[in-house]
This record gives sequence, structure tokens and C-alpha cells, in this order.
Amino acid sequence: MHVYVYPARIVADPDGGWLIRFRDLPDAISQAEPDEDPVDMAEGCVQAAIEGRLLYREAIPVPSAPRPGEVMVAVPLETATKAALLQRVAESGMSQSTLAKTVGLDEKEIRRMLDPAHASKLPRIAKVLRALGKELQLTVADAAQAPKAARREVAPVRVEARQPRSGYAGKAKKTKRMTGKRATGKGQHP
Repeated sequence: MHVYVYPARIVADPDGGWLIRFRDLPDAISQAEPDEDPVDMAEGCVQAAIEGRLLYREAIPVPSAPRPGEVMVAVPLETATKAALLQRVAESGMSQSTLAKTVGLDEKEIRRMLDPAHASKLPRIAKVLRALGKELQLTVADAAQAPKAARREVAPVRVEARQPRSGYAGKAKKTKRMTGKRATGKGQHP
């Protein structure tokens, strides 16, 4: 059984706001401003990390057990189902064209199911997973809660001027979600 819920450490940033890191996904690092929900930012961060692995067909690590002080953050449902499909296809050793023939779908539809930028219908993904010997199940659990320190009220602080960190142009307001498009916006894949 594959579960797509990862432990995150959310800690206060000395400069204000919150720093977010995922032990199992070293590239998944984000931050939240004092007025932003750090769990919401963590969800966007873990989604971007998993979508990047989908885009480049990289292995998706198994989540480890949470340690004290960590928050469990779920990968959004559609991204998690695409990750489950990618993992099962890789485990089967089956090519996308062979899989398409096996389930009676066009190969393009299989490619779209594995594309993080393309919306896919969950019943179609469930059908393909079933053909691969897996069943898609939904579990409802308690929502992730930010650590108590991250839930405290923070008084607004006025900052006159601040030097950016070296090699860092400034804090991002939101975690950018990977779309597979280059920064030029021309729709080309890297």
C-alpha cells in the first residue's frame, strides 16, 4: 500500500514567518509569511515536489514516520493518484503502449494520466490501477494542524528596508506549482 502523506517540520523563521522542510523530500523547502497558513504552503510545496518527480519520471520516496514536532502533510488527491499510477507502471515494467492496449485506452490518454499538468478523471486512473492489480482507496483523516507556535497571532511589523539574503532575490509569496512550462511561458518542456 502506498500512502502519500509526508512529515514536515514547520519552524519560526528568525526574519518572520515560517520555514517548511520535508525530510523525505530534500528539495521540498518553502516558507510562509506571518499572515499565511503554513500548512497550506506546505501542501503546495509537497505537491510541487511530487509533480516534479512525475514530470521527470523519478522515483517517489516512501514517507517516513513522523518525528516529534513534525506535521503530516497530504499530497493533493489528483497528484497522489498520478504518483500511485506512475509507481505501479514502473513496478510492472510495462511500457505505456503495452499498458494502453491492456486496458483498452489510447496511449495518449495514459501519457496524460501521468502528466502532472493535465487534469485526469479519478475513475479512469482507478481503472488503470485495477488492471495493474491495485485498487484506489480513499481515506479520510484529521486535517494537518500547524504546530502551536505557527498558530499564534503575530502583530504586524513595519519594515522600512531590508537587504535580500545573498543569492536570494526575496521571499516568495506563494509556492509556485510546477506546470512543465519554462519560465518563458512558451509551453516548452525542459
